[in-house]
Amino acid sequence: MKKQLYLVLQKQWFNEILAGTKTEEYRNFTDHFINRLCILDEKEEIIGFKDYETVKFQMGYNKDAPQMIVECKEIYIAQDDGVEEKDLKPEHFFFVIVLGKILERKNC
Repeated sequence: MKKQLYLVLQKQWFNEILAGTKTEEYRNFTDHFINRLCILDEKEEIIGFKDYETVKFQMGYNKDAPQMIVECKEIYIAQDDGVEEKDLKPEHFFFVIVLGKILERKNC
Protein backbone atom coordinates (compact mmCIF):
# COMPACT_ATOMS: atom_id res chain seq x y z
CA MET A 1 0.00 0.00 0.00
CA LYS A 2 1.32 3.43 -0.92
CA LYS A 3 1.87 6.02 1.76
CA GLN A 4 0.50 9.49 2.32
CA LEU A 5 2.87 12.35 3.13
CA TYR A 6 1.59 14.88 5.68
CA LEU A 7 2.75 18.50 5.49
CA VAL A 8 1.65 21.70 7.22
CA LEU A 9 1.57 24.89 5.17
CA GLN A 10 1.10 28.59 5.70
CA LYS A 11 -2.16 30.07 4.42
CA GLN A 12 -0.59 31.66 1.30
CA TRP A 13 0.92 28.41 0.00
CA PHE A 14 -2.13 26.34 0.93
CA ASN A 15 -4.41 28.72 -1.01
CA GLU A 16 -2.12 28.74 -4.05
CA ILE A 17 -2.17 24.94 -4.22
CA LEU A 18 -5.95 24.99 -3.74
CA ALA A 19 -6.29 27.51 -6.60
CA GLY A 20 -4.04 25.40 -8.85
CA THR A 21 -1.38 28.09 -9.27
CA LYS A 22 1.26 26.29 -7.17
CA THR A 23 2.05 22.87 -8.61
CA GLU A 24 5.22 22.09 -6.65
CA GLU A 25 6.02 22.14 -2.94
CA TYR A 26 9.57 22.72 -1.77
CA ARG A 27 11.29 21.48 1.37
CA ASN A 28 14.79 22.13 2.68
CA PHE A 29 17.49 19.51 2.24
CA THR A 30 17.71 18.66 5.96
CA ASP A 31 18.13 15.40 7.85
CA HIS A 32 14.46 15.62 8.81
CA PHE A 33 13.23 15.68 5.20
CA ILE A 34 15.91 13.27 3.97
CA ASN A 35 14.47 10.72 6.43
CA ARG A 36 10.86 11.51 5.49
CA LEU A 37 11.29 11.55 1.71
CA CYS A 38 14.25 9.32 0.84
CA ILE A 39 15.24 5.68 0.85
CA LEU A 40 18.69 5.29 2.39
CA ASP A 41 21.19 2.45 2.12
CA GLU A 42 23.26 1.01 4.98
CA LYS A 43 25.78 3.86 4.56
CA GLU A 44 22.96 6.43 4.96
CA GLU A 45 23.30 7.44 1.30
CA ILE A 46 20.20 8.33 -0.73
CA ILE A 47 19.31 5.55 -3.17
CA GLY A 48 15.77 6.59 -4.05
CA PHE A 49 12.58 8.24 -2.88
CA LYS A 50 9.72 6.88 -0.84
CA ASP A 51 6.65 5.99 -2.86
CA TYR A 52 4.08 8.54 -1.71
CA GLU A 53 0.80 8.38 -3.58
CA THR A 54 -0.70 11.49 -2.01
CA VAL A 55 0.17 14.50 0.13
CA LYS A 56 -2.18 15.67 2.88
CA PHE A 57 -1.73 19.41 3.30
CA GLN A 58 -3.03 21.23 6.34
CA MET A 59 -3.20 25.00 6.76
CA GLY A 60 -1.51 25.66 10.10
CA TYR A 61 -1.87 23.69 13.31
CA ASN A 62 -5.46 24.50 14.33
CA LYS A 63 -7.57 21.45 15.25
CA ASP A 64 -10.18 22.23 12.58
CA ALA A 65 -7.72 23.62 10.02
CA PRO A 66 -8.52 23.27 6.31
CA GLN A 67 -6.97 20.20 4.71
CA MET A 68 -6.65 18.79 1.23
CA ILE A 69 -5.30 15.59 -0.22
CA VAL A 70 -3.32 16.07 -3.43
CA GLU A 71 -1.84 13.55 -5.83
CA CYS A 72 1.96 13.21 -5.48
CA LYS A 73 3.44 12.77 -8.95
CA GLU A 74 7.15 12.85 -8.19
CA ILE A 75 9.81 13.80 -5.65
CA TYR A 76 13.29 14.86 -6.66
CA ILE A 77 16.27 16.90 -5.47
CA ALA A 78 17.16 20.20 -7.16
CA GLN A 79 19.91 22.71 -6.57
CA ASP A 80 19.98 26.49 -6.39
CA ASP A 81 20.64 28.22 -9.70
CA GLY A 82 24.00 29.83 -10.28
CA VAL A 83 25.97 27.80 -7.73
CA GLU A 84 29.29 26.55 -9.07
CA GLU A 85 30.09 22.88 -8.55
CA LYS A 86 33.13 23.70 -6.40
CA ASP A 87 30.87 25.66 -4.01
CA LEU A 88 28.13 23.05 -3.58
CA LYS A 89 27.00 22.47 0.00
CA PRO A 90 23.87 20.77 1.40
CA GLU A 91 22.17 24.16 1.84
CA HIS A 92 22.28 24.63 -1.96
CA PHE A 93 19.91 21.67 -2.48
CA PHE A 94 16.19 21.28 -1.85
CA PHE A 95 13.42 18.77 -2.36
CA VAL A 96 10.75 19.30 -4.99
CA ILE A 97 7.40 17.55 -4.55
CA VAL A 98 5.49 17.64 -7.84
CA LEU A 99 1.75 17.85 -7.25
CA GLY A 100 -1.13 16.53 -9.31
CA LYS A 101 -4.85 16.99 -8.92
CA ILE A 102 -6.65 17.71 -5.70
CA LEU A 103 -8.45 14.54 -4.62
CA GLU A 104 -10.19 15.68 -1.42
CA ARG A 105 -10.93 18.91 0.46
CA LYS A 106 -11.96 19.43 4.07
CA ASN A 107 -13.04 22.78 5.58
CA CYS A 108 -11.81 24.60 2.45
